[in-house]
Amino acid sequence: MPAPAWASTLRILNASYQQHFTPGEPMTFRVMVQNLEPTPQGIELLVILTNLTTGAETVPLDVGTPGTVAAGAVFTFTPSTTAEPGIYTVSFRILDGDGIRSDQITGQYPIHVGTQGDTLHVFPDSLHLGALLAGRHMHPIPLEIRWNFYRFNELRLDQPFSVRIYTDNASRYRGIPGAIRQGSPAGLLSENGRYSLPLKIWSANFGPDVQETGWSGDLAGPPPVDDDTFWIGPLLADGDREVGAVAWLRIPDFSEMSSDPGSWRRIIGQDPHDSRFVSDTNKTGDFTLPSPVTVYVAAETGAGSVQGNYSATLVVELYSP
Repeated sequence: MPAPAWASTLRILNASYQQHFTPGEPMTFRVMVQNLEPTPQGIELLVILTNLTTGAETVPLDVGTPGTVAAGAVFTFTPSTTAEPGIYTVSFRILDGDGIRSDQITGQYPIHVGTQGDTLHVFPDSLHLGALLAGRHMHPIPLEIRWNFYRFNELRLDQPFSVRIYTDNASRYRGIPGAIRQGSPAGLLSENGRYSLPLKIWSANFGPDVQETGWSGDLAGPPPVDDDTFWIGPLLADGDREVGAVAWLRIPDFSEMSSDPGSWRRIIGQDPHDSRFVSDTNKTGDFTLPSPVTVYVAAETGAGSVQGNYSATLVVELYSP
């Protein structure tokens, strides 16, 4: 809300602070304010932290200028406080000499305070797809991935990380001798190592939004595997499929992955330097989901599938370069 008409004209020019801290560290803020009144003024700064988990609002810093600020002059506040665990949004408010609010801005980034570490747990530890008849089949029990990651780099920015999924079948895969085209070891592999069946997964991060397909994963869960719109992509006017809008995505094999993250199948992650995930409302470049993350697995068999017993080593990995 705008300041009352009778408040002195004081303005916050900018505010800066670091984004990550460990508990007990000093948090220092740098806030520049200007007196736009024709007379000297006293200025009081309030730093307001709002805990995103509890919603509690605290004012750990309430400091004033040691004297008055001359007309048109700029004064810089550099107050410090001790970091307490939590994730906080930041607001800066200044009051005039009469204690009336004159200006207020919101910090550009939230503050994260925690102990550095990372954990990853996946349940269940094995999936049994049963007998796969011709067609597409989704396993009714999803993978539940519980994760925690809190690390930052020397610049106090988010340390990039990804939770990625892949199969590790290359050592068992032999392929068909004399075949014109070498197959892929990704997915389910036959006992003799000659044949494979592709696996696909879906999570809330995948696929086009509800405005494009009419399907809301948040409300209805995983999209139906028997609908080509979600399995191979929406149908375009020229009869082709929009491959980039597929909801169910193929799981690659480790042998097919390179140092390029584009060759991975990432479920969640963050990378402030990856512009593909940066937007006006998400400046930190993350595509994380709150723990636990639910991932559904599906397979497809057809006329060319060879009967037999199939299995795969499926790896869910928290990777941070």
